[in-house]
Amino acid sequence: MRVLVLAEKQKVAMPFVDAMREKGIRASYLRLLKVSLVSKHNLTLIKALEENIPKYDAVFLQARLSLTPFIEPLLEELTNQGIYVNAKPGSYFIGSNEPYKFVALASAGIKTPRTLVTGSVKNIERVSKKISYPLLAKSFLGKNVQQSIIVNNNKELASIVNSIKSNVDGFMLREFIDDCVVSCIVVGEKIFAITRKINDLCVIDLSKGISYKPTEEEKQNATRAANVCGYDIARVDMVRGRVVNVDPVINIDAFNKVCSEKIEDHIANFFADQILKVGAKKNFTDELRDLKSAFSKTIFSRFFK
Repeated sequence: MRVLVLAEKQKVAMPFVDAMREKGIRASYLRLLKVSLVSKHNLTLIKALEENIPKYDAVFLQARLSLTPFIEPLLEELTNQGIYVNAKPGSYFIGSNEPYKFVALASAGIKTPRTLVTGSVKNIERVSKKISYPLLAKSFLGKNVQQSIIVNNNKELASIVNSIKSNVDGFMLREFIDDCVVSCIVVGEKIFAITRKINDLCVIDLSKGISYKPTEEEKQNATRAANVCGYDIARVDMVRGRVVNVDPVINIDAFNKVCSEKIEDHIANFFADQILKVGAKKNFTDELRDLKSAFSKTIFSRFFK
């Protein structure tokens, strides 16, 4: 088993590399910024300094959503080469576009705070009547958040609308639920959670949270939210069982401390299982191809058309 851990910083990657090595997996770290894609005609090659990525069975990726323009073609090429990755092609496009992410979650039946999206400032006050205050209001230029503020009534919302002097590409209104935030790390079907209080509309730091045992419904919602966004491993934040954030980057230090866990060990076990599944599937496909080839020369060939 060979796993490449791709991350922006070595200190982020090494806990995962060490955990995988302890499980007997040949794991190594490569700085993400050393990787490049070279396309020529109909062929794309993944190149990296002193590394040959295609020799690996799997890649564990930890990359910010702001790197989407590079990560997406990388995910596509890794998938085409049959290399398992914890994020699927398209996942970073979903994650980096917050309005689309909430539409995707809601369309899949994932519980989220009620959310409305509009492309016109003129529609904001009209659509705001469809959900109750307080609201989290965000304006976007492209995929980037230009303004994010909590509003408590029509007067405050009108003030924000009047303050927007330049064009925006989108506006999102989402119900703001003033309650504890449950932050989860999803690793396949396993969930590790911390509950955090909100003080003055700000969520306290993860390290100051309390270990939390989510309900079965919360576990299911967190796991499905990660999967709908295209991640097998992700951080999911919820309020009253409603998903408010999904992110492919996980910070295990606080979770390990608060939950008394070594989440990197669970990730190592998960990767070992995935590599075995991918290998078994590949072997079955190869055997089926060989069987089809052999029977194509017999009277049974019609069954393989």
